[in-house]
Amino acid sequence: MPYWPSYADMSPAARRAFLDWMLGGRCDPAYGIGLVFIFFYGLEHRMFVEQGDDAASLVDEVKRLLAIYGANGSFHHYANNFLELANAQLSARIDLPPPSPERAVGSEMDLPTRLYLGAKLARSPILSSADDALRWVLAMPDTHLRTPAVRCFDEFVALWTKRFAERYPNGLPVKTQQRISLQYRAASGAFNVAIHGRHEQYPDVLGLTKQLDTLRNLVEDCTTELDPFSRFVGRKPNLRNSIVAKGLLPADIWQQSGSQAIADFRRQVGTVLGTQGRGSATAQHIFEMAGFEVQANGKIPAASAEGLGRALDAIDVAIEPDLRYGSSIPRADEQVFVFRAANGGPVDPARATFRAARTQVEVAVLAAGSDGDACYEELQRTINRIRATPDLSGVEQARLIAFAVITFNSPPKQARVFRKLAEVGEAERQAIADAAVAVVGGDGSIDVGEVKFLERLHRTLGLPREAVYQNLHQAAAERTDEPVSISEEARSAGIRIPKEPANSPFELGSGEGINIDAAKLARTLRETEAVSALLSDIFSEETAPTPEREDKIALQGLDGPHSELIHLLEQCGSMTRSEFDRHARDMRLLPDGAIERINDWSFECFDDALIEDGEEVVLAPICAGASRK
Repeated sequence: MPYWPSYADMSPAARRAFLDWMLGGRCDPAYGIGLVFIFFYGLEHRMFVEQGDDAASLVDEVKRLLAIYGANGSFHHYANNFLELANAQLSARIDLPPPSPERAVGSEMDLPTRLYLGAKLARSPILSSADDALRWVLAMPDTHLRTPAVRCFDEFVALWTKRFAERYPNGLPVKTQQRISLQYRAASGAFNVAIHGRHEQYPDVLGLTKQLDTLRNLVEDCTTELDPFSRFVGRKPNLRNSIVAKGLLPADIWQQSGSQAIADFRRQVGTVLGTQGRGSATAQHIFEMAGFEVQANGKIPAASAEGLGRALDAIDVAIEPDLRYGSSIPRADEQVFVFRAANGGPVDPARATFRAARTQVEVAVLAAGSDGDACYEELQRTINRIRATPDLSGVEQARLIAFAVITFNSPPKQARVFRKLAEVGEAERQAIADAAVAVVGGDGSIDVGEVKFLERLHRTLGLPREAVYQNLHQAAAERTDEPVSISEEARSAGIRIPKEPANSPFELGSGEGINIDAAKLARTLRETEAVSALLSDIFSEETAPTPEREDKIALQGLDGPHSELIHLLEQCGSMTRSEFDRHARDMRLLPDGAIERINDWSFECFDDALIEDGEEVVLAPICAGASRK
């Protein structure tokens, strides 16, 4: 039959086929599409010209035919046009599918979207919904989405919603005087009639260009923001839902897009944080948790370090060192320190007080190691100085304490730190020198190497060499506990006290070191509070505090040195056996005996050993046993 068939021009055989098709219920797909059109012509005439009272039945019949014969492109187009205009004539409810990256078909906006937007604007001339604005711009046939928006459409929609709200906080004003006017052009070509209905009162968005231009610009901006994520997904589609990939999304949408990946990452990092909300591990261990590939040479790219920082921000965990806040990038085998902090514990690395305190920590670490052995007491003195520094916020103190811990484990290069000292202001120089003196002069025994380091430090800072000895004298005086007079002095004859030798109280010995004992009373400085306890109250608002009573109960039954050894091991995360032996001897403990004593105590309290011995000495997790006790 011809392209526009008519019953009058059909052959007798075609008429017989048409009648058979009708008799069979108009459902056999083997019959030619021309027969379907002959019947369809009658339906559209009845619907739009005669306008009988059977409109609902006509709509249902066209839907049924479309389901059977919709594979034919021509019939699909005319049947859908019938249904859309029939719904407009009946003022039926408009149902729209969700926005799609599929390109608009046709030379103008589809009618359902046009009617939908018209109904919205009839109620208010302000388009307040980001979803409605996206429908409008995507429905235009001259809108072309680039690959990032198509490949990552869900992320594109989320970003569009954010950016539309930012750019149009009060909605997008749409002004038009034109109203929607519709006509039905028959598939048979026999008639062309106007469609009347409620839509005639709706504003028509067709013909508006100014608002569309702004929306297209927003489409382009959002697409550009998705470029890094899209390129990564294009190369590694199997990692689309990883923390690595999600970290390439704009910061304000990546959490909602990667909720499952974030949940998995939070669970893994939680194994390092433990119940106290802080802990240490190798950098490689933390990076691999987030899905970052670590190079064989141990170097970590800056982009990966920043990506890990953003991932930790999302789960309210901070890390040191953190490239974003003034630290260097660790190597894969170096220790990092993580602790709970709201939004990752952001600070301003350029703030003068914070920057100066960081420099003091680095210098203090170099000073502590200048005798070849940086001990735990020197770390404690550095931490105490941080806590005593005025004008430092809680999060700044926490970052500096964590920085001190990892810096003692991996001291910086002396030449690099001394180069930085040339840039410090004059007001900071004395504080830096005081920090170095405080950390090495706190125990009263000063090594020759430490004095030489202090002399070089003062020379670099432009301070007089004599100030080294003055500051050491002052540190010794501050340590002295003077006896308290409780009765009147009553002198009696006795042995004459000889005069002090004329030599300076500072004598360089051959490997013996320099001893400062200004008042003949040396007090042993042993801090029983571990670094982990120093951090415990920094984020009391963000983390559930552990009651002080529980901390005391946890170490009941152990003396001070054994308790301190546990705290030191907890702080460091792990030690080589040689490091553990050295620290144990510093505390006047036999290493093997200390391990046996602590594990015996642990079995009594928690039914499990606390210390795992080997090439690496580590604390075993005993959280379940601890909670039972």
